[in-house]
Amino acid sequence: MFIISHKINITPKNIYKYLICNSITIFFLLFFGCKSKDNQTNSISYRTDTAFIHQTITKANSFKQINFDSLFFYGNQALTKSIAIQYKFGEAKSLHAIATYYRRKGNYPLALNYAQQVANICDSLKKIKDFVEAKFLLANIYKEMGGEKGVTSYLDEGLKQAKEAGKISIQNFYKAGEIASLNMQGIILKDIANNTGQKNLYDTVFNFYKKGVELIRLTKESNEDLQKLHNNIAQIYYLHYKIYDKALAHLDTSTQLNIAENTPLGLTFNYDATSSTYLAMGNYDLAKEYAHKMLALSQSLKTPFRVLDAYNVLLRANKKMGRNDSALYFMEKATALNDSMNNLKKTAQIAEMQTKYETQKKEDEILKLNITNETKNKRLLFASGLAVLLLGVTGIFLFQTKRLQKQKEVISEQSDRLQWMMKELHHRVKNNLQIVSSLLNLQTYRLKDEESISAIKESQLRVQAMSLMHQRLYQVDDVSMVNFKLYLTDLIETLMKSYGIDTDNFDLNLNIENEMLDVDTVMPMGLLVNEIITNAFKYAYEDIKHPSLTISLKNNDKQLQLHIADNGIGMNNAAASGNGFGKKLITALTKQLKATCTVQANNGTQYDILIPYQQNKAA
Repeated sequence: MFIISHKINITPKNIYKYLICNSITIFFLLFFGCKSKDNQTNSISYRTDTAFIHQTITKANSFKQINFDSLFFYGNQALTKSIAIQYKFGEAKSLHAIATYYRRKGNYPLALNYAQQVANICDSLKKIKDFVEAKFLLANIYKEMGGEKGVTSYLDEGLKQAKEAGKISIQNFYKAGEIASLNMQGIILKDIANNTGQKNLYDTVFNFYKKGVELIRLTKESNEDLQKLHNNIAQIYYLHYKIYDKALAHLDTSTQLNIAENTPLGLTFNYDATSSTYLAMGNYDLAKEYAHKMLALSQSLKTPFRVLDAYNVLLRANKKMGRNDSALYFMEKATALNDSMNNLKKTAQIAEMQTKYETQKKEDEILKLNITNETKNKRLLFASGLAVLLLGVTGIFLFQTKRLQKQKEVISEQSDRLQWMMKELHHRVKNNLQIVSSLLNLQTYRLKDEESISAIKESQLRVQAMSLMHQRLYQVDDVSMVNFKLYLTDLIETLMKSYGIDTDNFDLNLNIENEMLDVDTVMPMGLLVNEIITNAFKYAYEDIKHPSLTISLKNNDKQLQLHIADNGIGMNNAAASGNGFGKKLITALTKQLKATCTVQANNGTQYDILIPYQQNKAA
């Protein structure tokens, strides 16, 4: 053993250096020792959290065929946890479940928004299979948007997504993706054939389906597209080739697979195709039986787009059987459901989808920055507790504070930019609506029929009513709220000019208690008021010496009470008691607001509309 001795000169300067060195040593032992322990703990916690997220996502996906509300609940739970621990792959899987929920509910703008986020995240993480699945989700959404109304642009976009997914699958030897791509391309091409009359496309579609089945046979792997392929092959047999026995054979195979896999949503497609096959064969009783099975199952699953298809199948069956009353009933049911899935609000949402997507991305970034800031604040508190032992902690603390301040400035700038973008969006929508109004005005010069000119003029006024709404939105700081009183004043002035009402000889009474309302309520309510006032100006004031109009809006924290009354000739007038488009639009807007409307004829016409509304709704 060797003993090394060292003589230390004890001076104030040496003592000072000695204390500094020991303080730094203690700091590193405490800080990095604790940090190492924290890292081990955090690593274990992180693995536990990601395991919980994947379990929750698996649970969410187990409800994809049977309970869409549960699918959304567990998907949202997994998303919240993923954002909290900044787990991007968990975010993608959670958003996929949420996008599927909105697709099944017929809310295509939100479904597209979330599906695009899934694709972006999976692409950045190089998760090939999940990226391909996101592409198929986008293709399905565009297909359902385009197939129903025959919108070729949506179908083309869906076909593009399906082709890209297939190309990526082939490049990465992902057979399941290649099979799904063949199926998806066939489905969309069939819709294009139906909408454009290109019957030659059916042979291409049939070959896609047959190739998909052959790939499943060769790979010998379980594939969820097998039952879909058999169902789709059956459709080509009865639609194009008219070979009904083969169609029924493939449908039976598909039905048995769906029953075995417990996929009730898939069964709705089987019942749909089986009903259509029997209808083509002239067996109307069996056609109606399977159509009612499809309707009952779709209603139990709460899937609007499948219920809509069931109504259309029953409409065709009853029409073939000559039961016009039943056919009319299902046509009205289909029209009402289709209108609810494609109303003005959702049309506007599609136009604003990209802006909402960018807004959501910024909000997510702000949330992540806040979580990051909280973590940094905890570290700063720990460092400040050791400030007595360290002379350099103050500098580190100041540096971190300056960095946080810079981040807050960046967040503030981003928030201001988002606000500006929303105003710019409303400005552009308003300008586009004015262009539409001008085009309608030009169209009237080409018409000679007074009834047609009147219909074009009414459509022009409806467009102007929406334009005024967007004009109000880009003129205020809060783009989610509208001053209903000012909007109403602008609207009435526009209508009075259009119908040549003398303002000097007209008594207008406005009593608006709650001026600021959220835009989701004001948009349909403004259109509703526009229709009622237009009817008054067209029909009510003939031979009335002193015309008057009273509009009041009151609220009691639970509902809005809208009252509109004129002193005109009343509801006995033939024009006012008709069943034209205007009155149908009033009924549709009242349903959209979930309101009740009472109409009375007492020295004029009086509308009393009760609209459910909470004071804190906009918040």
